[in-house]
Amino acid sequence: MPALAAITPAVPAERRGRKSRRDVIIIEAARIFFEKGFDRTSVRDIAASSGMTSGSIFYHFSSKEDLLAHVIAEGIRHGHEIAEHALIGKVTPIDRFRALIVGHLRVLHDQRHMHKVSIQEWDKLPPEARAELKEANNRYRIRWLDVLAGLEQGGYLKAEAELFRRTQIASLNWTVHYKDEELEDLENLADRMAATSLNMATEDFTALLDR
Repeated sequence: MPALAAITPAVPAERRGRKSRRDVIIIEAARIFFEKGFDRTSVRDIAASSGMTSGSIFYHFSSKEDLLAHVIAEGIRHGHEIAEHALIGKVTPIDRFRALIVGHLRVLHDQRHMHKVSIQEWDKLPPEARAELKEANNRYRIRWLDVLAGLEQGGYLKAEAELFRRTQIASLNWTVHYKDEELEDLENLADRMAATSLNMATEDFTALLDR
């Protein structure tokens, strides 16, 4: 499997103004893996959905497992990008914490297919791919711990930071099972989830935001 820098595009497709053939394959693979499962999806299925031949798929990816790794890697890359963008201009610990929550929710619901595939099909990856992707995902973990350290210093967080991070991520990830009407206002959902995790009333939490 190639290095992660080769797995993920240097410039996101949306910024390039048009999707490359490789981008289309990744997007369609994520959708079909989500709908049918990795084992029940054939390269022919992905090729047909992408408007290409099976040979075209193998021009870009060495195997179906390699394509799965690229799907998950693209989800991780997009998550990092959204998180960093959400933190721009956020200074206070509370604002930075909320920004990460909003960013995580946006990633989940903008790219729901990729996220669910990464959870459901992780064990289908070759060991070397798992190790590489874990290392990439660790950067997101470090960003969370950095933000939580600010909450600790501000006196808002008393719990063990790593355990808090894990439970917070788990509760955010569970929102993929929410009804659509519960997800219409992600900003409001972020306020409520952040407040609950810090054992605050929502109005008390939002009063601390730098708005």
